[in-house]
Amino acid sequence: MTTSHRSEDVADESNQKALEELARAIEWNGGQFALILARCNSASLQKGLVQTLQELCSVEIRQRVLEQSFKLLYGNLQTELGQNKPQALMIFGLESVSDLDQLLTAANQVREEFRKNFNFPLVLWVTDEVLQKLIRLAPDFYSWGTTVELAPR
Repeated sequence: MTTSHRSEDVADESNQKALEELARAIEWNGGQFALILARCNSASLQKGLVQTLQELCSVEIRQRVLEQSFKLLYGNLQTELGQNKPQALMIFGLESVSDLDQLLTAANQVREEFRKNFNFPLVLWVTDEVLQKLIRLAPDFYSWGTTVELAPR
């Protein structure tokens, strides 16, 4: 895919509306926990969308890419963030975590901790495969989320 095709996908009307929806969800949920699932299967499109989202959104969004060895979403993020909580946090790389099943199951088990201690919107960028695992392995955690669809034309 060339850069111009990626730009066209980012500028696509449905993706623009989805990005505006995502920006609103982040802004409206400032100061409280919200789980937002950004569904996108194209890594190259995702980069362009994130850049555009940062321009659209009035809230500063911190970004975190998960390593393959990441095991506990809540515990690791809580330790990393400490008292320095962001206005919003976007998580990338769930699809590359080696034990995604364990990570999702653990997130489901401590879902109340997210709500109690993460007073900011949490945006998880997910592929179709990750989303299906999330639905199956972490149904309670998933039920708190809003899904925004972003796709190439």
